[in-house]
Amino acid sequence: MQEAVKVEPSEPPKRYHPLLVTLHWLIVLLVFTDLYLGLFVFKPLIQEGGALRIPESALAIHMAVGIAILVLIVVRFFVRTGTRKPAAATVGNKFLDFLAGLVHYALYFFVFAITVVGLVFAVQTDRLQRAFLGGGNSGFEGRPVGGNFGGFPTPGPGTPQPSFGGSGNFPGGNPGFQGNGSRPGGPGFPGGPGRRGGFTFFLLPLHLYIAVVLSILICIHILAALYHQFIRKDQLIGRMWYGKA
Repeated sequence: MQEAVKVEPSEPPKRYHPLLVTLHWLIVLLVFTDLYLGLFVFKPLIQEGGALRIPESALAIHMAVGIAILVLIVVRFFVRTGTRKPAAATVGNKFLDFLAGLVHYALYFFVFAITVVGLVFAVQTDRLQRAFLGGGNSGFEGRPVGGNFGGFPTPGPGTPQPSFGGSGNFPGGNPGFQGNGSRPGGPGFPGGPGRRGGFTFFLLPLHLYIAVVLSILICIHILAALYHQFIRKDQLIGRMWYGKA
C-alpha cells in the first residue's frame, strides 16, 4: 500500500503582493492629500467664517479624493484577504505586539469612517450633487445650481455655515431638522423645510475629530515602522515594497 506523501507548508513570502503594495502607497498618498486639505486649508477657513469660505474647486478635489480612498480600501480588503502575507512582525513583547495590531485595525477603521462621514455630509448638504451630478437640488434662496465642477451657488443672507466652533455661525438662529425638502429649514434659513439640520452639521466637526485621531494613528504607525527598520533592523519597510517574494 502506497504511503501518503506529506506536503510541507511553504515558507511565508518576504514581501506583500505587488498589487497590495500599489494599493497601500496609493491610499497613503490620497489620505495625506485629504488630511492636508482638511486640516491645513479648510479648517482655518471654517474657523474664520464658516464652511462656505472653502474654495469650490478645492472642495470638489477633496470629495473626489475621499471617494477614491473609500473605493480603494474596499479593493484593498479583498486583495489582502486573497493573497499570501509575510509572517506577522514582532518586537519580542506580546503586549506591544497586541498594541501594534490594535493600531493597524484602528487605522483601517478610521480611514473608512472619515470617508463615510465626509460622504454622508457631502450628500446631505448637496455638495456632492452640485460638484459631480449636474446640480442636485435647488440653490440657496431658490437660485438654480449650475452643473459645473464644484459649482456652488453664491450664499445669501441667512445661509447656514457649519463651524467647528461652539456658536455654529447660523445667522438668525440654529437650524432645524425638519422635513425632507430640498432647502434649509428652521430659524435663520430662507425658504421652506430642509434637511440641513442638527445631525447634518454634527457631521462636520465629527469629520474633523476623526481626522485628528487618524493623524495621530498615522504618526504612531510611522514611528513604529522606523523603529523596526533602523533600531531592530528587521527590514520591515521592505515588506511593503516591490521585489522578489
